[in-house]
Amino acid sequence: MAPLVAPQVAPQVANPVAPQVATPVAPRKAPLPNMIHCNCPRRPRSLTISILAALFSLFLGSVAQGAQAGDPAVATLEQGSSSPDDARFPVSTPLAEGLSPEGLESLDALVAQLVADDEVVGAELMVIRNGRTVLHSAHGWRDREGALPMETGSLFCVRSMTKPLVSVAIHQLVEDKALKLRDRVAEYLPAFDVDGKREITVQQLLQHTSGLPMSEIMALNPRELTSVRAVADLGGASQLEFEPGTGFRYSDQGTDTLTALVEIVSGQPAEAFIQARILDPLGMDESRCLLTPEHLLEGRSASKYAGSAGHWNRYWQPSDGPLFSVFLGSQALYSTLEDYARFLDMLMARGRGPDGRLLKSSSVRRITAPGPHPMVGSTGLPGATTGYGSLMQLWTKPAEKEGRRELVAFGHTGSDGTYAWAFPEQKTIVLYFTQSRANVTGLRLEEVLGDLLLGVPFDPIQAAPPLEPYLGYYSEGERDRYRAIIRDGDGLALEILGRAVVPLVYVGEDRWKFKPNPANVIAFDRDEKGAVTGYHIGDHQEFKFTPSEDLPSIEAVCEGVQAFHRMDLLESVGPLRLEQAISMPKLKRDGTSSSLMEWPSRWRADESMGEEFEHIGFDGEQVWTESSRAPRAVADAERTAQLMGEAPQARFGDWREAFPGVHVVQQIVTGAGEGVLLIRAGDTSGTAPTFYVEAESLRLGRIDDFAAIPGVGRLGRTTTFRSFREVEGMQVPDRVEVQLANPMLGKIMLELTSVTAGAHAADGVFSLEDDLSEGR
Repeated sequence: MAPLVAPQVAPQVANPVAPQVATPVAPRKAPLPNMIHCNCPRRPRSLTISILAALFSLFLGSVAQGAQAGDPAVATLEQGSSSPDDARFPVSTPLAEGLSPEGLESLDALVAQLVADDEVVGAELMVIRNGRTVLHSAHGWRDREGALPMETGSLFCVRSMTKPLVSVAIHQLVEDKALKLRDRVAEYLPAFDVDGKREITVQQLLQHTSGLPMSEIMALNPRELTSVRAVADLGGASQLEFEPGTGFRYSDQGTDTLTALVEIVSGQPAEAFIQARILDPLGMDESRCLLTPEHLLEGRSASKYAGSAGHWNRYWQPSDGPLFSVFLGSQALYSTLEDYARFLDMLMARGRGPDGRLLKSSSVRRITAPGPHPMVGSTGLPGATTGYGSLMQLWTKPAEKEGRRELVAFGHTGSDGTYAWAFPEQKTIVLYFTQSRANVTGLRLEEVLGDLLLGVPFDPIQAAPPLEPYLGYYSEGERDRYRAIIRDGDGLALEILGRAVVPLVYVGEDRWKFKPNPANVIAFDRDEKGAVTGYHIGDHQEFKFTPSEDLPSIEAVCEGVQAFHRMDLLESVGPLRLEQAISMPKLKRDGTSSSLMEWPSRWRADESMGEEFEHIGFDGEQVWTESSRAPRAVADAERTAQLMGEAPQARFGDWREAFPGVHVVQQIVTGAGEGVLLIRAGDTSGTAPTFYVEAESLRLGRIDDFAAIPGVGRLGRTTTFRSFREVEGMQVPDRVEVQLANPMLGKIMLELTSVTAGAHAADGVFSLEDDLSEGR
């Protein structure tokens, strides 16, 4: 596990502020083919997960770390660092600008370590103090497969960091008296002149309080979009998450609607307005709202990667051409660190640019004031609270008297792995751009920045004590589902059923930080004999327990589940064919699934959705896979174990044969007073599925587990069996609902459409040598 802060090492060059390029390790062999729609490796996997990976990874424009907006704030911006000349930020020394050279070296060493540990493929880092550059470095790869090292001055798609520019554009139009923040969107966009959306205002779009969903284009190809106006009009037909003005929902859809308003009100394309009113006045000549193939900067564009630490896969490279056909204010800007620093520097200067004022100071205060509804998020800045203003992320001190919250920093993050912070009081701007999608390493930089800029030391990682005392099950009480402290590689993780696996890092005295959110600390409690008895996270308390001896035995539960579902009848009934309809309402996708089961363990599943398909089969000895992305092959050991655990005979048969270490953990009582047994299909050496069984009928009602989605990581998944259908004495799933922990992905609905008992199984069908449709 990588340290939170790298050990003190000598800088790569004598002058830590001079542009530098880290010497990268050798590129990996066998470069991956380009994938526009799938930010993931071409390996066999469940079709539904394949599509979710593609859509989620490509269109997720949300911030890589959340924000929380709360009470009104008095945000006092100090004098910024804009200078009257047009020079870029000149180089200075840390001591000359009042910063610790050792602190900057620690920051740079951390980024170098993140690259060395493959937590990101490449990164560029820049620190500006008093308008002067005190650190600018590059590490790792701009394109690993092409052996192109990251260089200072590289061009990045900054994704959601585009949003603050849209906010400035809207406020400029307000200052021009061409628009009012209280104006109803329906006055400009007839698509919003419908019940429920008629009262949505410009201000609500800026603060993500309109109720519009995250996006209506996640299932579309961004290269085929015709106009941002067409994207905005989709919001008129969307389903609101809540009544406008009553809550917070981070929304690309709302930002793209604002982008369309810029066009309508200004009478010119939004990208032309932003170019003329923001980019040109600030000298941001290396930034583009739309990247064209002819753009000379394309040669310095960083390739895009998706996946997770140690498993990054390139899904876009400059030779693929522009990713966006129209300018989306939610995510389409390309920029360099120096250019984006000019934009933040203008805001720190209360709206003044090098050649004059771009924005009134009152507009800047409004942009950097927390909105009316909270958005809970993560931060590594010690003592800071996250917030959200008008298309601007905020970091504030906790609320004091009269609900005022002092501004610590503002900026934004982008889901392709870019981060930017502006600290007005310290007159400091920090930019950290990677091209490794959805990483949260910026939170670890925040810890170092808290020490460097705010004078608040952070807890460094220490050598962890033996892990065994912490491993086990924890709960609040009898109605509370258990949580597990499990092994995660060489360390620990908190497993929350069907929701998340949170890696932990040790900081001493039985305290472990959440690796994704170092502001959260889990502190373990011990009794007088030194045994771990529970843990607490702030005021939240969980107690460690051992499964009660009064629980039914696993033998009795397994026999009862088999007796209810009767999968053993396959032996006399013959092969069973099931046809299902698949629906993903959130992503507006539909498909079909066909499966064949034969006693005792052979099975075959075919799924298709549009042009995508996946065939999986187990012939009694090996698991075979074939898809629209990969030819027929034997699955590797990891994939085989996963698929075998999802086979019908495993889920509704004898779990003792399918899963190692299956045991009854607890019995809970539902709100309706019904007893439910929780059975864990594994121990605490790693994650494991949890089966929910009705205590009286021993019917399987639910499974909590984790889906490995490339570009996202381990995502919690809850599979609920809404109803069963009796077929030849067997109880087979009739309606199934799969809820993914990320609300943007929505639910996957499966409904049984036809059943054939005694179906024909052609030779070779289970090893994918014959088509499943043969013999129907």
